[in-house]
Amino acid sequence: MSDARAVPPQTLHAPGAAHGAGRPIPQGLPADLLAVRQGVSHAALLTGIALAARWGSRLSACRLPAEAAARAHEPTVLALLERADDASSNPADASAFARLAQTGGVSHAEWLLCRGGLADTLHRLGAWHDLVILDRDSLAGDDPFEHFGQALLGCRMPCLLLPADSGERDGQFPRIAIGWNGSIEATRAIHAALPFLHAAEHVTLLDGASALPDEDADEPPLRFDPIAFLARHGIAAQRRVLRTPASHAGEALLEATEQDRTDLLVMGGYSHSPVRERVLGGATRHVLGHAPLAVLMRH
Repeated sequence: MSDARAVPPQTLHAPGAAHGAGRPIPQGLPADLLAVRQGVSHAALLTGIALAARWGSRLSACRLPAEAAARAHEPTVLALLERADDASSNPADASAFARLAQTGGVSHAEWLLCRGGLADTLHRLGAWHDLVILDRDSLAGDDPFEHFGQALLGCRMPCLLLPADSGERDGQFPRIAIGWNGSIEATRAIHAALPFLHAAEHVTLLDGASALPDEDADEPPLRFDPIAFLARHGIAAQRRVLRTPASHAGEALLEATEQDRTDLLVMGGYSHSPVRERVLGGATRHVLGHAPLAVLMRH
């Protein structure tokens, strides 16, 4: 490759904001957000702007090219950014994002010109951020689980996945459900969801772990009580035990969220032990393929 140069991130500041300036982010809130757009939906950008404005976070955004999956993978972070000769390929994206961020009250925003696929982008850019925001347009291919699963494993960041037709989202989720199976991944997801849970009006713990036989329970001597944990953080959650075969865990989760008029489902990403893979892996695949609501997921 004759030209290995890369375009630095294009930083877009609201009027009155000095370069790199911004008030300190309150403890416990995500300081750096990444909104990823692919396709026609603006859901990820709009939600990212709303959350960044509310939390005082810094916001980065990028648009994945439709042909990114067909391109060869590159080994460096800078390789995800367009080369100088491609920098003006779509200036309308950066300009539109600048206007949206300014109107939405975001004091520090960056537009990144990416050329990698979703997994590569999240693997590298996700390391700079505390929360990744996607819409379903970003899940290309016939199997969204396989496509998104690689990205989730690579970035190890909490990922907020939005329905592509979610419209002008304000980043508010009044009714939140937590899919709980006792796994480490589900515990990490609860930690990542705390900023959303604090702002929720109603929180339900969809407890599938309590219904598991003792021999299938995940590390029974080291029980973690999510209800007690949430209470210590000032969050009152109602427990609803799900008694369903592991093979139908995903259907049970979505049925429960529909009955409860849930706005956001929080759950751990798929893992590796036989019990977790059996209980949560199938649920993750089903939720990714069929969820009509927003999902916050973390591996």
